[in-house]
Amino acid sequence: MGIFSLFGKNNRPSGTPPADDKVPAAADNQAPVLFGESPERHANSTTQRDGAARSTTTMKIDAIESEMSSEFVHLPPSPKASADADSAPITTTLGPLTTQLTLPVMSRATEYLDDQSRSGSIEVAVSDTPEVIEEAAVLFASNQSDIAEQLLLHAITENNLGSSTHVVWSMLLDLYQITGKQQEFDNLSVDFANKFETSPPTWIDIMTLDPQAKSQEKIGATPAVAFSGKLDANIGKQLERAQKLSAIHPAMRLEFTRVSSVDPIGCGLLLRMLKKLQKSGLDLTLVDADELADKIRQILQVGRRDETAAPWLLLLEILHLLNLEQAYEDASIDYSITFEVSPPPFVAPHAKIITAAEDDSQSANIGSTSLLMPTLIEGRTEELLTKIQTHALVHSPAIIDCSRLVRVDFSAAGELLNGLSLLAASGNAIEFHNVNHLVTALFKVIGIQEIVRVVPRKN
Repeated sequence: MGIFSLFGKNNRPSGTPPADDKVPAAADNQAPVLFGESPERHANSTTQRDGAARSTTTMKIDAIESEMSSEFVHLPPSPKASADADSAPITTTLGPLTTQLTLPVMSRATEYLDDQSRSGSIEVAVSDTPEVIEEAAVLFASNQSDIAEQLLLHAITENNLGSSTHVVWSMLLDLYQITGKQQEFDNLSVDFANKFETSPPTWIDIMTLDPQAKSQEKIGATPAVAFSGKLDANIGKQLERAQKLSAIHPAMRLEFTRVSSVDPIGCGLLLRMLKKLQKSGLDLTLVDADELADKIRQILQVGRRDETAAPWLLLLEILHLLNLEQAYEDASIDYSITFEVSPPPFVAPHAKIITAAEDDSQSANIGSTSLLMPTLIEGRTEELLTKIQTHALVHSPAIIDCSRLVRVDFSAAGELLNGLSLLAASGNAIEFHNVNHLVTALFKVIGIQEIVRVVPRKN
């Protein structure tokens, strides 16, 4: 995971700048303002010492963040060779896409479907959907991504899919994205554009599952990162957790209730993390962020230029995220007096930000127009079904947002089917929106699509 570079320099007419930080993203639609050294003040020895101190602080922040980030560099998974004795190598070429693969006997996936149906745990719906779509959907739901990829790629190569051609291509593109195969995704996207004469789907980072994730957070729960004690150079573990969770979850809760004090290095590290989380499109819940802002104010003094501007910029960023325009303007004036530079004008934050009080009132998703599904659905589904039921009691139809849903485990899909059947029988109208093509196919296979309305992703 790369370093969140926020600090830079740029010459400006006058004033001693905070040489290590960028103005916060309060106005994302405006060009970023960077601060550089002033030639007029460069000769001043006191200013030089201040600049050296700022540089030292920045180097400390960079070093901590670099060490932290290096632990989350994921190597691409090595390709697995098929162990089937009756497998045969097949070479396929699709424009710039050339892939050597080993195909298993396709009837085995069908046998797997039959076995599951006969076991009585899940009744597979009978449909006119091409066999490859059903097999790939079930294999992917059963965590057999490699075989599902081979089946889809072979079907595309044979080019005998009729009206289902677009669906199969879309399923393979989704699979490449989920498994983090961006090069294969890009190659297939070129062929997609040529074949269908339309723009291919775009790569979305949040759709890629973390290959090193050993376990997942509780279904439907928002993962939390809690800061406590002094907000200083020792918050690396909390930042590492935030980085890891941001790769596999659509939302995160940041808790500052137990923060006792702050220092410049801790402010710089937290500022960079907040920038990165917003850039990833994460929904953030901030707990006691207003109290954190008060603790930052305690170490600031108007007109005094410390070794870094990070505390000032973190204060402005928090006020921006909390959508406190007047407080932001007041802090901007103090910042301008201190550094002789004006931050961008206030605009409302683009990311979805809620405070702890709002989060408590929406714990059951009441008042929200849609219910956001988790990244993965696996294991027991009682809690998730309870959330859907609660949402359906307030909204009709109950819109279930599946834009961040990546995979539904095959066994969990059976429980989900049973629970949704009971809700539908009680008169609840439920709609699943923005479902990826692999999950859409699974829902059709097991019969969920006959109970609730399923709206696939448009791209």
